[in-house]
Amino acid sequence: MKKILGIVALFVIIISSCFYFFTSQPKNIFDEIYQETEKTYLGNNIFNQLKDVEAHKYQEYSDDSRFYPSVSYEGNALPDSYEKIAIDFNFKTEAQLNLISFEKRIESNVSIKMWTVYSHKERSLKKFVKIVLKKAGTKNYIEDEAQVKSYLEQYGITAKDLDSYYDEIVNQKVLKDWCSIYDSKYSPSNYGDVKIETQWENW
Repeated sequence: MKKILGIVALFVIIISSCFYFFTSQPKNIFDEIYQETEKTYLGNNIFNQLKDVEAHKYQEYSDDSRFYPSVSYEGNALPDSYEKIAIDFNFKTEAQLNLISFEKRIESNVSIKMWTVYSHKERSLKKFVKIVLKKAGTKNYIEDEAQVKSYLEQYGITAKDLDSYYDEIVNQKVLKDWCSIYDSKYSPSNYGDVKIETQWENW
């Protein structure tokens, strides 16, 4: 009887291990970024392999959980008319988030801020846009969709233009960089299994 119970227990352990291994495998490129950074951010962050990039663990800022691990591209790594490319992570809550953000200058005092929110838990990627107005060293963010559309129309910026900004930074910069430091199963043109929602899709 003990032998049978031992065999059953071993079988259960093997099945459980296989199930855990399968479910923990990255299902898309954003899963890879989330999981590998979670493993390395307290030590030698995987993003340290890139030049002109600064990787920070939240302890360097504060013990307050509002300050999350982040990766930021320095000036030399920024394409013309772009600024503040950053990747932020939240490993400490149920949210399990990974954010990529950047700003595109339209004028000296007007920019477009675009960002993605990837939920590791839900395997969903949401893309957002808002307007940044700069004056006397301060910033005012316009998030109301009607106002955002109005500003975009004023500058002749279409939904296709927003797609091109996203592609230039997220796909051609951040995700290409990721594939250069990690043996990814995915690519900037093949994210893998992820649900994508785009705020400006039908604008």
